[in-house]
Amino acid sequence: MIFYAHSRQNDPGKETWQELRLHLETVAAKAAEFAPEAWKPHARLAGLWHDAGKYQLRFQRYIAQNSEASNEPEAPSSAGRVQHAIVGAAHARRAGLHAAPIALAVQAHHGRLKTIGDLESAIENTGAALLRDALQDGLPADLMQTPVPPVPNQAEDKLYLALATRFLFSALVDADSLDTEEWDKGAKRDTAYAAIPDLASAVEAACLDRSRQALAHTGSALNRMRAEVLRQCLDAANLPPGPFTLTVPTGGGKTLSGLAFALRHAAAHGLDRVIFVAPYTSILEQTVKVFRETLGEQNVVEHHSSIDPDGETDRNRQACENWDAPVIVTTSVQLFETLYANDKRRCRKLHRIGRSVIFLDEVQTFPEHLLRPIHSALDLLTEHFNTSVVHSTATQPRLIMRAKSAPAPKQAIREIVPDYAQHFPVIANRFRMEVLGDVKTPVSLNQLAESVGEHSRVLAILHRRKEAEELARLLGPECLHLSARMCAEHRTEVLENVRDRLKNGEPCRLVATQLVEAGVDLDFPVVFRALAGLETLAQAAGRCNREMRLPQPGRFIVFRAPSKPPAKSLQRGLEEALDFFRKDLPDLCDPDLFPKYAKALMSGLGQDGNDSQKILPYESEINFPEVASRFRMIEDSGTPVVADYGDAWSRVRELRQARHGGEMREAFRRLQRYTVSLQPQEIARLQRLGVLEALLSGRDAIGTEKEGSSNEGTSWVLKQSVVGVYDLRFGFGWQGGERVEPEAYIVG
Repeated sequence: MIFYAHSRQNDPGKETWQELRLHLETVAAKAAEFAPEAWKPHARLAGLWHDAGKYQLRFQRYIAQNSEASNEPEAPSSAGRVQHAIVGAAHARRAGLHAAPIALAVQAHHGRLKTIGDLESAIENTGAALLRDALQDGLPADLMQTPVPPVPNQAEDKLYLALATRFLFSALVDADSLDTEEWDKGAKRDTAYAAIPDLASAVEAACLDRSRQALAHTGSALNRMRAEVLRQCLDAANLPPGPFTLTVPTGGGKTLSGLAFALRHAAAHGLDRVIFVAPYTSILEQTVKVFRETLGEQNVVEHHSSIDPDGETDRNRQACENWDAPVIVTTSVQLFETLYANDKRRCRKLHRIGRSVIFLDEVQTFPEHLLRPIHSALDLLTEHFNTSVVHSTATQPRLIMRAKSAPAPKQAIREIVPDYAQHFPVIANRFRMEVLGDVKTPVSLNQLAESVGEHSRVLAILHRRKEAEELARLLGPECLHLSARMCAEHRTEVLENVRDRLKNGEPCRLVATQLVEAGVDLDFPVVFRALAGLETLAQAAGRCNREMRLPQPGRFIVFRAPSKPPAKSLQRGLEEALDFFRKDLPDLCDPDLFPKYAKALMSGLGQDGNDSQKILPYESEINFPEVASRFRMIEDSGTPVVADYGDAWSRVRELRQARHGGEMREAFRRLQRYTVSLQPQEIARLQRLGVLEALLSGRDAIGTEKEGSSNEGTSWVLKQSVVGVYDLRFGFGWQGGERVEPEAYIVG
């Protein structure tokens, strides 16, 4: 009897069905290819055994009637479905505890990694019996006879074992998905990217050409510094793989120079890809544009939640599934939540992180309460998975400062620009810092508006969205505004407007929250910033006279905001910063300032302050579900609502007309750039006013990925007939209750 892995309902003669044995052997080979070196034998066995349960006669009868039968859900059999994943897991588990990584991966290959206790319960309840059925029905004995090799010695470290199990799971899932896709479509994916050495040559040539032109044009000290940073990045590329820092003053050209280092380093050591990671999509969008201009659009894959599918190629969309491309540009949310995920979709790309160069931009933005698990994952990648990691910022060393309870890395961290301190005097005259009033005394918004209004080209950054909106109103209708109360599409259009005004020398007043200060390429002669942590002030100051084109230093004016920052970590930063302001104005161009500040900041945290969610204890217990639920780079901040902005409603209609899961997921992705997260009390208020409707009738949440949140799904859309809720200047604005009354809404 011939057993099959996948069937087609339109081919009852079974001529195009996929034979099971061929599928198992192909997946085994691919999984072994994808897995880390020490785990290749285990990955091969996982591939051979993952669909052993399809040798059940009941399963064969089922796929004769249901072509999608292999995509079984995690839930027990229902509506005639036949479980198969647990069969291979039950066989692997019989080999002993050392086979647990294989068993866990096989059990989860259609869903999520569980705990070992969950695995053993499933085997006891159903797996053992289904294995006996498969053996009686025709499961070939030779497929199951290969002994399970011992796990690598390092697996005594439970944190390493947990991450290695995810890598094994990732290799299996990707191999299975690719083989099934190739059978279904009758062709392999197009993965004909340029070679890493060719990309390295391209970016080096572009950087050198840009440097020569800049030096010939002005010969400024800033351009000379950028050229020297590039030279040092290229020189450091031959250093052995491992952890690095890249410390360059704001505006020093670290993005392209860092890419040049990463690609040359990958070429020198035979690494497979460069993964460029930034905290905000606003940074990524401008970075992707530069990278694609330099390396070619087809060689750079952009992966984040705000991608507009209208401008996305099929190739980019496919590569986002498994990161099989030479250059990936993504968010810190995507990277780190993948490293601690347990579900098939997120973990599929994980194995591609091995044998790569990870470039972490603006590392000062990483949350303090997750620094220990972040360190742990990065240390494991560099020590065991042949990965180089670059921590890049102008304000080192906040990320590399470790709590007393955190173990020291086994590999020394090397600075790519060893004499980086000599570059900071170049920007010493970029701006002069001033204080509006007294840093101990809050400035009223009226006072602030009066001072900001004295300048025609000025940026003001506040802690809170409410205060940003109120200040913009005080400055008049020509003042532009940016905050997270606006959808991504709206924010992008405002930033383009700002850049055009600045480029053309037009008046441009912009009031924003802190989302503009890390990595966003803006250049104002005057910048006001609410007092906050020193690294935050330095980033904001980087938007002041950024290109040093002014005949005199720009003005960077610090003030005490009417309210405290919203997050506790930001409040701690403000309190520590006050200590530095009590003596004199701190020199934000002094790189030695930030180690002192970081040390003071870290000393204020408790022993477990860098892992307040207890990620690492659960990770040591191999408790994948608990870790995945607890590790969130950005805490859930509300429920996403689709704004009535641009062509959002045409995309809503497309979603409502979608007929199957693939179309629905694509339609959700097209809506991402038009959503804004609102708090539960705001949702309730808008519901009482009758201005919201369910996005999909009868369902509160339909699965789609929301950047930075564990809550997947978009539930609500602002009614198309409503006017006055989503403002074309402020977005949803501040719905605190004092500004907008029910009668302000017009419902047609």
